Amino acid sequence: MNQREDRLAWLTMFLLLLAATVCFAQETVSPRTGSNRGAERWAEGSIEDALDQSAAGATIPMSHYTFTGPRGTFKGVLVGGNPFGNPNPVTIDAVFIPLIIYIQRADGTLATFDPTEPDSCDPGGFSAEYRFRHSPLVVASDLAFNTVRVGTAQYIDGFNRAEFWNSTGGSPSYSNPIHWSFAAAASYVPQLLDTTVAITDGTGCSETGIIAQGIFGSFMKGVMIPYLQSTGVISPTKFAFFLTKNVVTSHSNPPVPSGIFGGEHYATGSPVQTWARAAYNIGSDVKTASHEIGEWMNDPLVNNSTPPWGDEGEVKAGSCGTKLEVGDPLNGRDAPLITLGGYPYHVQELAFFSWFFDVPGDTSLGAGGKFSSNGEFSGPSKACPPGGTN
Repeated sequence: MNQREDRLAWLTMFLLLLAATVCFAQETVSPRTGSNRGAERWAEGSIEDALDQSAAGATIPMSHYTFTGPRGTFKGVLVGGNPFGNPNPVTIDAVFIPLIIYIQRADGTLATFDPTEPDSCDPGGFSAEYRFRHSPLVVASDLAFNTVRVGTAQYIDGFNRAEFWNSTGGSPSYSNPIHWSFAAAASYVPQLLDTTVAITDGTGCSETGIIAQGIFGSFMKGVMIPYLQSTGVISPTKFAFFLTKNVVTSHSNPPVPSGIFGGEHYATGSPVQTWARAAYNIGSDVKTASHEIGEWMNDPLVNNSTPPWGDEGEVKAGSCGTKLEVGDPLNGRDAPLITLGGYPYHVQELAFFSWFFDVPGDTSLGAGGKFSSNGEFSGPSKACPPGGTN
């Protein structure tokens, strides 16, 4: 089957499954707050269950940690090797799936948000998929964090090395590269005149689609993930990553252009399937993807608890987060550009493990003695409330 026939088959399948989206339309959607806004925790088992599945080869490689410090004892799970033990290099398999989304405009025409199509708004005319494939999330490059050179690595692997630099002694044995495979595009086709979707901004390069998060999440978990597993495209042994083009989600239904989610990461089913989705936009390219993949690597089950923190990034003043979501405290903040193939890629600065757990006077486990990947945080988080950074 060629790519065009494959895409038509996807489109036909989702048109036939539109009834599934209708049955989700009565779901109550509540906005999530705190550091869990961009994630959805695993509800089908415990940390021990996931570790047993990982040891049996039924899900992705994971390791367990117990960290005791002045703020208490915390247990959690990381993707790959254990930076607190004697780690060996671990390769994690992942599948990239472009997600084409169709939304009807107010004038009745159909907008197609397709990450596989060449993009006239891109400086080279390349597609979002092409840019992702050639980005530092896939291609290893020479990386430094807080002036400490961590070696040649993909951005998230390099971040993890920097995050635990002083725990591992900078050992190259702590390495968790992602082995990417690339699947054919899938499609999301809402009903015509569906009030759970909207066009929220502009025309041409600025045209943006938005979907009610509760509906979209239910469809992905109830239809998309099971279908891709049944056809062998993904499995619990592989991280599944979906890329949208100029499409975000909203906690509101009908969706509104506020309280939006550029991406989320999930853990569903048993054995546990870890997966995420992120939006690609001209001007920020893979920054949202770096946020979500970084959080997945540090909290694959969305169960890793931390001391309360807040008043930083995604968690605004007056609320506190209690999850190890390394992207949220610096949400939207650029790290230095990484140029590959002549194109300057955007990635997000991410918080180190030590930022969540340490107290003033503690030495960071992170590279350069800092508490984030580009030195924005020079001290650990403050207790919340009120939150903030020391």
